[in-house]
Amino acid sequence: MGTIDRLLPAPRSVELDFVDLAAPPDPVWERIRHGALPLSPLARCLFAIRTLPDRLADRASAAPLVRLDDLRSTPGAPGFGILAEGEREVAVGAIGKVWMADIPFVHLADAEAFRAFAEPDHLKVAWALRVLPHGDGGSRVEFELRTEATDEGAWEKFRRYFLVIGPGSHLIRRSLLRALAREYGGPGAHEDDRALEGDEILPDAAEQITHSVSIAARPEQVWPWLVQMGCRRGGFYSVDALDNGGERSAREVHPELQRLAVGDIIAATPEGRDGFEVLALRAPSALVLGGLHDVVEGRQLPFGAARPERYWHVTWSFVLEPLDGNCTRLHARARAAWSPSEGLHAAWIRPVHHFMQEAQLRELAARAEGRLPRDDWRDVLEGAGGVGWMLGALVTPFLRGARNHWGLDEREAARPRPGDEVIPEPRWSWTHAVEIDAPASEVWPWVAQIGADRGGFYSYQALENAVGCGVRNAETVHPELAHREGDALVLHPKMPPLRVTSVAEGRHLLAVGAPDADAVATGERWTAATWLFQVEPLGAGRCRFVSRYRCACSDDLATRLSFGPTLLEPVGFAMDRRMLLGVKARVERSGALP
Repeated sequence: MGTIDRLLPAPRSVELDFVDLAAPPDPVWERIRHGALPLSPLARCLFAIRTLPDRLADRASAAPLVRLDDLRSTPGAPGFGILAEGEREVAVGAIGKVWMADIPFVHLADAEAFRAFAEPDHLKVAWALRVLPHGDGGSRVEFELRTEATDEGAWEKFRRYFLVIGPGSHLIRRSLLRALAREYGGPGAHEDDRALEGDEILPDAAEQITHSVSIAARPEQVWPWLVQMGCRRGGFYSVDALDNGGERSAREVHPELQRLAVGDIIAATPEGRDGFEVLALRAPSALVLGGLHDVVEGRQLPFGAARPERYWHVTWSFVLEPLDGNCTRLHARARAAWSPSEGLHAAWIRPVHHFMQEAQLRELAARAEGRLPRDDWRDVLEGAGGVGWMLGALVTPFLRGARNHWGLDEREAARPRPGDEVIPEPRWSWTHAVEIDAPASEVWPWVAQIGADRGGFYSYQALENAVGCGVRNAETVHPELAHREGDALVLHPKMPPLRVTSVAEGRHLLAVGAPDADAVATGERWTAATWLFQVEPLGAGRCRFVSRYRCACSDDLATRLSFGPTLLEPVGFAMDRRMLLGVKARVERSGALP
């Protein structure tokens, strides 16, 4: 049990800030526990503003408290005091009505009294500073803040108060941690001095640049993201417009991209054949890439070949260092040797590499930690295009007949398909299709995982999420998400799902929204719908993906407006068309992978 657990074992809110330092734990702890805390001028100013009422009443000094040793609560001057200590850890607590300008604190003698206090209309605040071993000779300083109220009224007062004071509180904590990082150096402070795997491959490098990032994930969780790097693979997770031809880097681990061996070439450009040669591969610890480039001929040579007259010879190492059971330090080191004629090139490539490498490490960490936002700017931009398609369809109802068989001629669209018998005479329907340059067996797994709670709909994700669908469109096939008969096809978390009534493996999936039988019998409002996803072989290596939607409803005006084609068809056309094209793009991209 940590020291702060002795004060607030079950808080309502917890905030944790930390910083990693290039110094061992013991001297860092001694500095924090008995030295002056390094507060920035801005933090001191915020302290001064908050303690102004006390200072006006001569209950506080003009300067903010900067030593833990000076934190004392007494009956005559109650406030924050040290209530618990452990190995390289201290916990401080206070109880009071913090939302008042002149805070009436309550004096508590020890941790037991703090925990037992239950008088209404008070807030309990506890914070802890701890220093932990981290990595090879380094340390991590954590600042944890916990809060709890003695009743709901007090918590609501604190919640409103913290909306105003919270940003300043967080700034003070971060200011303290940043000051410690400046004093001791971050974990990357001495990284260029240490040997990393891959250094020996290019012993005469003229220069090396090392970057690193701490990732809250184990090495085996980070490793798959490294293995799938490369153009026409998972991208480089950096600035895609510069190093991946504008294609978005993967946001999922792709099983089909996990095969990599020494001697393989990872493409460096979307079209070219040259790239990075895999020089060493030791899962899940080290991946070393490299290349020997003939500047005159403009081509890549085997890494071990004789250097031409004008050349670039580089290695790019990624080394994963476990820091503890749930954290990894990823080191990225670029080493290069070049001919004398390439000095100007070397001068401008340094800042470019720094910029791109920093971006790559940030994005890698976000992926491995599962912190990627559901929608990025590309999703938003595509969504804006989707809105354009909807508006265009909305103002052209006279083109509805043509839109209803998009991707098919009228005869092909009109022929019977599985599920038609469920709603033999729909009030309205569509049959859309797209041809895909891949066999049906490769298309079907993508179709089988369609659904808001499965692989998404491969459509305008940002638009779906704007109305609360919570969708993340899959980039790869997840066999465990495939539908079976009886499953629910979820369209929206708050809408009744369609029921999957038929699955013909490799051919079609039918989902049905059956009408309320009692409503139909009594003449009340009702709706019914079917949605068919069908994959049809078209010959060697080609197929057609068909989407057929059929809808019937009661005759009342409200239901016909809500579920009829006037409003739903423009939206359905835009989203369904994008879904078909989304499946086509995914399948054909998978087939083109090296």
